[in-house]
Amino acid sequence: MAFNHHQYNTQYLLNARDNGEPINDAGQKYGVRIVQTDVAEGETYWKVIGVHHLFPRENFSKHHVYLEALDEEGRRIKTPHVWAGWTWEGRHPDERADPVSLDKPDYETAGNVAMHFAQTVSVWIKGLNRDANDKSDTVKGLHTRHPDEPLEDGSLLNTLGHHSFYVVVQRIRKTASIADGAITGRVERGQGHTIQLLKSNQVVATQDLGSDPAFAFENLSYGVYQLKVVGTNISQDNIRLDAGNKTAVINLALPPPSNSVIFGHVQNGEGKALLLIKEGNIIARFNIPESGDFSFIRLAAGVYALQVFETNVRQDNISVDGTNRREINLTVPDDNEEPIEKSITHYLLLGPPDSRGRQTNLLLATDYILAFSITVGFSVTEAKQARRVTIIGEGINPADQETIRNSGSEVEVLSGDAYDIEAELNNRVRTGRAFL
Repeated sequence: MAFNHHQYNTQYLLNARDNGEPINDAGQKYGVRIVQTDVAEGETYWKVIGVHHLFPRENFSKHHVYLEALDEEGRRIKTPHVWAGWTWEGRHPDERADPVSLDKPDYETAGNVAMHFAQTVSVWIKGLNRDANDKSDTVKGLHTRHPDEPLEDGSLLNTLGHHSFYVVVQRIRKTASIADGAITGRVERGQGHTIQLLKSNQVVATQDLGSDPAFAFENLSYGVYQLKVVGTNISQDNIRLDAGNKTAVINLALPPPSNSVIFGHVQNGEGKALLLIKEGNIIARFNIPESGDFSFIRLAAGVYALQVFETNVRQDNISVDGTNRREINLTVPDDNEEPIEKSITHYLLLGPPDSRGRQTNLLLATDYILAFSITVGFSVTEAKQARRVTIIGEGINPADQETIRNSGSEVEVLSGDAYDIEAELNNRVRTGRAFL
């Protein structure tokens, strides 16, 4: 394909119109940089609006810096035509670098400078005559000592010593920066993270997200921005602010945390497989060691179940939030024992209606009940159908407690005043231990 300089002119002018930073696709890979001149408000100067490294089929083994000079309306300047200055690093006083006239026909670039292999060239605009010294941005680091760039068929059109660049400069008057733009929004689950605002791949502002993960970047000049949540792959590109769209609302979301742990002990489980189940699917398998201890880590929020493979031993409704820990202990009956069928996993037994503090204890236990999906009731008979029974408060006499134990249930009694019970239940929710 031939080098179509007009399409690059259009791209660079549109970007400049939106007050975007200069486009420089030769910066990161080829080391080309734009050095901006120091200009006061109201001064006219030459601004570099684009730099391009020519693709192989645009270049065809040449080694030039092609130049274009445009007026304030984006048209090539012809009468009088523009002169460009150039030099190279290490140039001696007796080595000539004559100004270049940008006066070629419209079907080609306005002018060019040939680069020799050893030269690292800089270019700028001198003005409307060869002796002018207008204020101008400078493009530096232009050279041809880049590796070969073979095409798919193996042909070589950009080789060591044969690379070219295109530089577009526009005459403009520096105006006061318009800084009435804003980018606001929220980062769902972003508490504790940092969000960056970038423009032309440069960080221009950052904000730390607190307990309310909202952010607001204000007093922004027009242009194209990017948001990025540091330490994640969450970002938003091409956020454009201009006179017709001064404010952008961008809402982002981090994925739900996956740091919950389900751990515990399987009595008599050595050598068996423990299955972790979610939504009816087996998502993990753990071979139970001699100690009987197990753990499943890095779990996302959800409701899980544990099943000892090829047994009836199972725990359902294990709810985690992606950050907490849940302890689950299971018992596999001995081969010589008759298995005790229990239809309830964990039962919270409160005293009868006339027992002191029953309503208070129920209110104190609300978070505990919800955190571990515990069955709640007031019946000793129902409690005997549970594998584990937690008794809170008064009203269940020792004889009834022993009856429940004799049924094969594990029993614990939480006593003390309301403050003691509340502290113990809150600690269990915090540590993920439903039963001690």
